[in-house]
Amino acid sequence: MNDETDIAISALPELLPARLEFETISEIPLSVIAPAGVSSFGSELADGMPDWSKIPFIVPEAGTARERANYWFKKMRIKPNIYAQVSGHEAIVSMVALGCGVGIAPEVVIVNSPVRDKIQRLKLEPIKPFKLGVVCKRSNLDNQLLSAFWKVAEKVYIQP
Repeated sequence: MNDETDIAISALPELLPARLEFETISEIPLSVIAPAGVSSFGSELADGMPDWSKIPFIVPEAGTARERANYWFKKMRIKPNIYAQVSGHEAIVSMVALGCGVGIAPEVVIVNSPVRDKIQRLKLEPIKPFKLGVVCKRSNLDNQLLSAFWKVAEKVYIQP
């Protein structure tokens, strides 16, 4: 929006400004993860109906993943005990692996994390995935190079 870049890869926000164009290239599921090993809240998680107020959560600081997490908390009627809000999804996975709390992170980050063997996915109500795509100002599509790139992006994602 500030003309700092011609095109970017971004999650689709709930409200896309009218001046922007977005083309989906992938859908990214989110997972609720917990440490695979011993943690101070492990016995609480093992209970069929844990008291979520006793379990620390590590969540994204902002963005679409945070919006999805907040919506999920509301839907599940969880008032989260937020231990940390971090700007990088990789940090969420690492902090969970260290036993700091339960986290919400994009599946692609979890799968590619060097600590993926130290976390487990909790089987809970799913969190709505978000769309990942390319975004640019609509006026930028007049540029031949960007227009050509856009046409390639349009062919990448096939709706499931």
